[in-house]
Amino acid sequence: MYKECLIPTFEEIMTTDTLTSQQETVLTAKAFVPGHVTGIFRIFDEYEDPLRCGSTGAGFSVTIGTVTSVSVMEQSSLEITTDYNNERIDAQVTKTVIRRLTDEYERTLKVHVAHDSSLLSGAGFGASGAGALGTALALGHILDNDISPEKAAGYAHIAEITNRTGLGDVLSQTVGGVEVRIKPGGPGVGEVKTIPHEDSLRAILAGAPGLKTSEVLSDPTSRNLINTTGDHLISRIIENPTIESFVQSSCEFSDTIGLKTKRVVSALKDLESAGFTKSSMVMLGDSVFCFCDENDTPNAQEILSKYWNTSQVFVTEISESGGRLL
Repeated sequence: MYKECLIPTFEEIMTTDTLTSQQETVLTAKAFVPGHVTGIFRIFDEYEDPLRCGSTGAGFSVTIGTVTSVSVMEQSSLEITTDYNNERIDAQVTKTVIRRLTDEYERTLKVHVAHDSSLLSGAGFGASGAGALGTALALGHILDNDISPEKAAGYAHIAEITNRTGLGDVLSQTVGGVEVRIKPGGPGVGEVKTIPHEDSLRAILAGAPGLKTSEVLSDPTSRNLINTTGDHLISRIIENPTIESFVQSSCEFSDTIGLKTKRVVSALKDLESAGFTKSSMVMLGDSVFCFCDENDTPNAQEILSKYWNTSQVFVTEISESGGRLL
Protein backbone atom coordinates (compact mmCIF):
# COMPACT_ATOMS: atom_id res chain seq x y z
CA MET A 1 0.00 0.00 0.00
CA TYR A 2 1.05 3.60 -0.36
CA LYS A 3 0.23 6.98 1.06
CA GLU A 4 -1.02 9.79 -1.14
CA CYS A 5 0.29 13.26 -0.37
CA LEU A 6 -0.37 16.73 -1.72
CA ILE A 7 2.53 17.82 -3.89
CA PRO A 8 3.17 21.53 -4.42
CA THR A 9 3.39 23.09 -7.86
CA PHE A 10 6.50 24.84 -9.16
CA GLU A 11 5.05 28.13 -7.92
CA GLU A 12 4.94 26.71 -4.40
CA ILE A 13 8.53 25.39 -4.38
CA MET A 14 10.51 26.16 -1.28
CA THR A 15 13.79 27.95 -1.87
CA THR A 16 16.88 25.75 -1.49
CA ASP A 17 20.43 27.05 -0.94
CA THR A 18 22.77 26.55 -3.88
CA LEU A 19 26.47 25.76 -4.01
CA THR A 20 27.36 29.40 -3.38
CA SER A 21 27.17 28.45 0.32
CA GLN A 22 30.20 27.45 2.35
CA GLN A 23 32.00 24.37 1.07
CA GLU A 24 31.42 22.36 4.25
CA THR A 25 27.66 22.77 4.05
CA VAL A 26 25.55 19.77 3.10
CA LEU A 27 23.00 21.02 0.59
CA THR A 28 19.78 19.17 -0.08
CA ALA A 29 16.85 19.21 -2.49
CA LYS A 30 13.91 16.93 -3.09
CA ALA A 31 11.61 16.14 -6.03
CA PHE A 32 8.54 14.03 -6.76
CA VAL A 33 7.99 12.28 -10.10
CA PRO A 34 4.84 10.30 -10.98
CA GLY A 35 4.98 6.77 -12.28
CA HIS A 36 4.27 6.24 -15.97
CA VAL A 37 2.76 3.43 -18.01
CA THR A 38 3.19 3.01 -21.76
CA GLY A 39 0.62 1.01 -23.71
CA ILE A 40 2.09 1.40 -27.19
CA PHE A 41 5.29 2.81 -28.68
CA ARG A 42 7.51 3.16 -31.72
CA ILE A 43 11.33 3.35 -31.43
CA PHE A 44 13.38 6.31 -32.69
CA ASP A 45 16.97 5.84 -31.50
CA GLU A 46 19.03 6.24 -34.67
CA TYR A 47 20.18 9.82 -34.02
CA GLU A 48 23.62 10.74 -32.68
CA ASP A 49 22.08 13.35 -30.36
CA PRO A 50 20.33 11.44 -27.55
CA LEU A 51 17.93 14.36 -27.03
CA ARG A 52 16.51 13.62 -30.50
CA CYS A 53 16.16 9.91 -29.72
CA GLY A 54 13.08 8.53 -27.98
CA SER A 55 9.73 7.19 -29.05
CA THR A 56 6.30 8.05 -30.23
CA GLY A 57 3.47 6.27 -28.46
CA ALA A 58 0.86 6.68 -25.79
CA GLY A 59 0.56 6.22 -22.05
CA PHE A 60 -0.38 7.86 -18.76
CA SER A 61 1.18 9.17 -15.55
CA VAL A 62 -0.11 8.03 -12.15
CA THR A 63 -0.21 9.55 -8.69
CA ILE A 64 2.00 6.86 -7.18
CA GLY A 65 5.62 7.64 -7.88
CA THR A 66 9.06 8.38 -6.47
CA VAL A 67 10.32 11.00 -4.05
CA THR A 68 14.03 11.58 -4.67
CA SER A 69 16.19 13.30 -2.05
CA VAL A 70 19.63 14.57 -3.09
CA SER A 71 22.36 15.63 -0.64
CA VAL A 72 25.68 17.09 -1.79
CA MET A 73 28.90 18.31 -0.27
CA GLU A 74 32.01 19.75 -1.91
CA GLN A 75 35.05 17.45 -1.96
CA SER A 76 38.14 16.83 -4.10
CA SER A 77 36.66 14.05 -6.27
CA LEU A 78 33.23 12.85 -7.34
CA GLU A 79 31.67 10.23 -5.04
CA ILE A 80 28.14 8.88 -5.59
CA THR A 81 25.97 6.63 -3.42
CA THR A 82 22.39 5.67 -4.24
CA ASP A 83 19.61 4.05 -2.19
CA TYR A 84 16.27 2.69 -3.40
CA ASN A 85 13.73 2.26 -0.60
CA ASN A 86 16.54 2.21 1.98
CA GLU A 87 18.56 -0.40 0.09
CA ARG A 88 21.98 0.51 -1.33
CA ILE A 89 21.97 -0.11 -5.09
CA ASP A 90 24.21 0.53 -8.10
CA ALA A 91 21.80 2.86 -9.92
CA GLN A 92 23.55 3.45 -13.24
CA VAL A 93 20.85 5.71 -14.67
CA THR A 94 20.90 7.94 -11.59
CA LYS A 95 24.70 8.00 -11.65
CA THR A 96 24.70 8.98 -15.33
CA VAL A 97 22.50 11.99 -14.51
CA ILE A 98 24.85 13.02 -11.70
CA ARG A 99 28.03 12.65 -13.77
CA ARG A 100 26.63 14.70 -16.65
CA LEU A 101 25.33 17.47 -14.41
CA THR A 102 28.52 17.74 -12.33
CA ASP A 103 30.62 17.73 -15.51
CA GLU A 104 28.44 20.47 -17.00
CA TYR A 105 28.81 22.67 -13.90
CA GLU A 106 32.44 21.63 -13.26
CA ARG A 107 31.86 20.49 -9.69
CA THR A 108 33.46 17.68 -7.70
CA LEU A 109 31.00 16.56 -5.05
CA LYS A 110 30.05 13.89 -2.62
CA VAL A 111 26.50 13.06 -3.74
CA HIS A 112 23.98 10.86 -1.99
CA VAL A 113 20.65 10.06 -3.66
CA ALA A 114 17.76 8.37 -1.86
CA HIS A 115 14.77 7.20 -3.91
CA ASP A 116 11.65 6.56 -1.81
CA SER A 117 9.34 4.88 -4.29
CA SER A 118 5.94 3.21 -4.53
CA LEU A 119 6.91 1.89 -7.98
CA LEU A 120 8.07 -1.65 -8.60
CA SER A 121 11.39 -1.60 -10.41
CA GLY A 122 11.43 -3.42 -13.76
CA ALA A 123 7.65 -3.78 -14.01
CA GLY A 124 7.06 -1.08 -16.64
CA PHE A 125 5.75 1.52 -14.19
CA GLY A 126 8.36 4.18 -15.03
CA ALA A 127 10.57 3.66 -11.97
CA SER A 128 13.80 4.27 -13.90
CA GLY A 129 12.52 7.46 -15.51
CA ALA A 130 11.10 8.69 -12.20
CA GLY A 131 14.44 8.20 -10.44
CA ALA A 132 16.36 9.86 -13.26
CA LEU A 133 14.03 12.85 -13.52
CA GLY A 134 13.84 13.32 -9.74
CA THR A 135 17.62 13.29 -9.53
CA ALA A 136 17.97 15.76 -12.40
CA LEU A 137 15.42 18.19 -10.95
CA ALA A 138 16.85 18.07 -7.41
CA LEU A 139 20.56 18.11 -8.24
CA GLY A 140 20.02 20.62 -11.04
CA HIS A 141 18.33 22.96 -8.55
CA ILE A 142 21.24 22.65 -6.11
CA LEU A 143 23.80 23.38 -8.82
CA ASP A 144 21.84 26.13 -10.53
CA ASN A 145 18.88 27.82 -8.86
CA ASP A 146 17.80 29.18 -12.25
CA ILE A 147 17.93 25.93 -14.22
CA SER A 148 14.69 25.36 -16.11
CA PRO A 149 12.71 22.15 -15.47
CA GLU A 150 12.98 21.39 -19.20
CA LYS A 151 16.78 21.63 -19.21
CA ALA A 152 17.09 19.53 -16.05
CA ALA A 153 14.76 16.90 -17.50
CA GLY A 154 16.95 16.69 -20.58
CA TYR A 155 19.73 15.17 -18.46
CA ALA A 156 17.32 12.48 -17.25
CA HIS A 157 16.18 11.66 -20.79
CA ILE A 158 19.78 11.37 -22.00
CA ALA A 159 20.60 9.01 -19.12
CA GLU A 160 17.67 6.76 -20.03
CA ILE A 161 18.65 6.70 -23.71
CA THR A 162 22.34 5.98 -23.13
CA ASN A 163 21.59 3.20 -20.63
CA ARG A 164 18.81 1.76 -22.88
CA THR A 165 16.36 1.73 -19.97
CA GLY A 166 13.65 3.86 -21.55
CA LEU A 167 12.66 5.99 -24.51
CA GLY A 168 9.62 8.13 -23.74
CA ASP A 169 8.98 7.93 -20.00
CA VAL A 170 10.90 11.06 -19.01
CA LEU A 171 9.16 13.26 -21.59
CA SER A 172 5.78 11.94 -20.44
CA GLN A 173 6.65 12.20 -16.74
CA THR A 174 7.64 15.83 -17.28
CA VAL A 175 4.14 16.60 -18.60
CA GLY A 176 1.78 14.26 -16.72
CA GLY A 177 -1.77 13.23 -17.66
CA VAL A 178 -2.80 10.77 -20.37
CA GLU A 179 -0.74 11.52 -23.46
CA VAL A 180 0.11 10.54 -27.00
CA ARG A 181 3.69 11.33 -27.95
CA ILE A 182 3.47 12.75 -31.46
CA LYS A 183 7.17 13.61 -31.94
CA PRO A 184 10.11 11.63 -30.51
CA GLY A 185 12.83 13.17 -28.37
CA GLY A 186 13.48 14.45 -24.90
CA PRO A 187 11.98 17.51 -23.19
CA GLY A 188 12.30 20.51 -25.47
CA VAL A 189 12.49 18.31 -28.57
CA GLY A 190 9.69 15.75 -28.32
CA GLU A 191 6.04 16.75 -28.40
CA VAL A 192 2.97 15.33 -26.67
CA LYS A 193 -0.76 15.75 -27.09
CA THR A 194 -3.11 15.35 -24.15
CA ILE A 195 -5.81 12.67 -24.24
CA PRO A 196 -8.88 13.85 -22.27
CA HIS A 197 -10.44 11.61 -19.63
CA GLU A 198 -13.18 11.62 -16.99
CA ASP A 199 -12.24 12.80 -13.50
CA SER A 200 -13.66 9.57 -12.09
CA LEU A 201 -11.16 7.44 -14.04
CA ARG A 202 -9.03 5.14 -11.89
CA ALA A 203 -6.04 3.08 -12.99
CA ILE A 204 -5.25 -0.30 -11.49
CA LEU A 205 -1.73 -1.56 -12.10
CA ALA A 206 -0.55 -5.09 -11.48
CA GLY A 207 2.84 -6.41 -12.37
CA ALA A 208 6.30 -7.74 -11.71
CA PRO A 209 9.72 -7.69 -13.37
CA GLY A 210 9.86 -9.96 -16.36
CA LEU A 211 10.89 -8.23 -19.57
CA LYS A 212 14.20 -6.37 -19.79
CA THR A 213 13.77 -3.15 -21.72
CA SER A 214 17.40 -3.13 -22.88
CA GLU A 215 17.08 -6.62 -24.38
CA VAL A 216 13.84 -5.85 -26.22
CA LEU A 217 15.22 -2.57 -27.58
CA SER A 218 18.38 -4.36 -28.80
CA ASP A 219 16.71 -7.32 -30.53
CA PRO A 220 16.35 -6.66 -34.31
CA THR A 221 13.26 -8.86 -34.71
CA SER A 222 11.42 -7.24 -31.80
CA ARG A 223 12.40 -3.74 -32.94
CA ASN A 224 11.12 -4.29 -36.47
CA LEU A 225 7.81 -5.73 -35.28
CA ILE A 226 7.33 -2.95 -32.72
CA ASN A 227 8.00 -0.21 -35.26
CA THR A 228 5.91 -1.56 -38.13
CA THR A 229 2.98 -2.27 -35.80
CA GLY A 230 3.35 0.95 -33.81
CA ASP A 231 3.40 3.29 -36.82
CA HIS A 232 -0.14 2.51 -37.90
CA LEU A 233 -1.71 2.24 -34.45
CA ILE A 234 -0.13 5.41 -33.04
CA SER A 235 -1.40 7.35 -36.06
CA ARG A 236 -4.87 6.11 -35.18
CA ILE A 237 -4.58 7.51 -31.65
CA ILE A 238 -3.26 10.86 -32.91
CA GLU A 239 -6.26 11.14 -35.25
CA ASN A 240 -8.69 10.13 -32.48
CA PRO A 241 -7.13 10.94 -29.08
CA THR A 242 -9.55 9.19 -26.71
CA ILE A 243 -9.16 6.69 -23.88
CA GLU A 244 -11.04 4.12 -25.97
CA SER A 245 -8.74 4.59 -28.96
CA PHE A 246 -5.66 4.39 -26.72
CA VAL A 247 -6.76 1.14 -25.06
CA GLN A 248 -7.92 -0.51 -28.28
CA SER A 249 -4.67 0.37 -30.07
CA SER A 250 -2.62 -0.81 -27.09
CA CYS A 251 -4.44 -4.15 -27.11
CA GLU A 252 -3.83 -4.64 -30.83
CA PHE A 253 -0.20 -3.65 -30.36
CA SER A 254 0.45 -6.12 -27.53
CA ASP A 255 -1.38 -8.90 -29.40
CA THR A 256 0.84 -8.39 -32.45
CA ILE A 257 4.30 -7.98 -30.93
CA GLY A 258 4.01 -11.21 -28.92
CA LEU A 259 5.59 -10.22 -25.61
CA LYS A 260 2.71 -11.16 -23.28
CA THR A 261 3.50 -13.59 -20.48
CA LYS A 262 1.03 -16.36 -19.67
CA ARG A 263 -0.36 -14.60 -16.63
CA VAL A 264 -0.79 -11.34 -18.53
CA VAL A 265 -2.85 -13.23 -21.12
CA SER A 266 -4.92 -14.97 -18.42
CA ALA A 267 -5.44 -11.81 -16.34
CA LEU A 268 -6.59 -9.76 -19.33
CA LYS A 269 -8.99 -12.54 -20.34
CA ASP A 270 -10.50 -12.58 -16.84
CA LEU A 271 -10.80 -8.79 -16.78
CA GLU A 272 -12.59 -8.76 -20.13
CA SER A 273 -14.99 -11.52 -19.03
CA ALA A 274 -15.88 -9.41 -15.98
CA GLY A 275 -16.60 -6.36 -18.15
CA PHE A 276 -13.29 -4.53 -17.63
CA THR A 277 -12.66 -3.89 -21.30
CA LYS A 278 -10.33 -0.89 -20.88
CA SER A 279 -7.32 -3.03 -20.00
CA SER A 280 -4.06 -3.95 -21.72
CA MET A 281 -0.46 -5.02 -21.25
CA VAL A 282 2.10 -2.61 -19.79
CA MET A 283 5.13 -1.89 -21.97
CA LEU A 284 7.49 -3.38 -21.00
CA GLY A 285 6.76 -5.68 -18.10
CA ASP A 286 5.04 -8.78 -16.82
CA SER A 287 2.26 -6.34 -16.05
CA VAL A 288 -1.19 -5.03 -16.96
CA PHE A 289 -3.23 -1.87 -16.49
CA CYS A 290 -6.98 -1.54 -16.11
CA PHE A 291 -9.04 1.64 -16.37
CA CYS A 292 -12.33 1.72 -14.47
CA ASP A 293 -14.58 3.92 -12.34
CA GLU A 294 -13.85 4.28 -8.64
CA ASN A 295 -16.81 2.09 -7.61
CA ASP A 296 -15.50 -0.80 -9.71
CA THR A 297 -11.94 -0.83 -8.40
CA PRO A 298 -12.49 -3.53 -5.71
CA ASN A 299 -13.71 -6.06 -8.29
CA ALA A 300 -10.83 -5.40 -10.69
CA GLN A 301 -8.36 -5.48 -7.81
CA GLU A 302 -9.72 -8.86 -6.70
CA ILE A 303 -9.28 -10.32 -10.19
CA LEU A 304 -5.71 -9.12 -10.51
CA SER A 305 -4.82 -10.34 -7.02
CA LYS A 306 -5.35 -13.89 -8.30
CA TYR A 307 -2.33 -13.45 -10.56
CA TRP A 308 -0.07 -11.08 -8.64
CA ASN A 309 0.66 -10.67 -4.94
CA THR A 310 -1.39 -7.96 -3.25
CA SER A 311 1.86 -5.96 -2.87
CA GLN A 312 2.12 -5.94 -6.68
CA VAL A 313 -1.39 -4.54 -7.29
CA PHE A 314 -1.93 -0.78 -7.06
CA VAL A 315 -5.11 1.31 -7.23
CA THR A 316 -4.16 4.80 -8.35
CA GLU A 317 -5.29 7.83 -10.32
CA ILE A 318 -4.06 9.86 -13.27
CA SER A 319 -1.44 12.41 -12.24
CA GLU A 320 -2.28 15.60 -14.11
CA SER A 321 1.07 17.14 -13.15
CA GLY A 322 4.55 15.99 -14.07
CA GLY A 323 7.71 15.83 -11.99
CA ARG A 324 8.38 18.80 -9.69
CA LEU A 325 10.52 19.98 -6.81
CA LEU A 326 9.22 19.67 -3.27
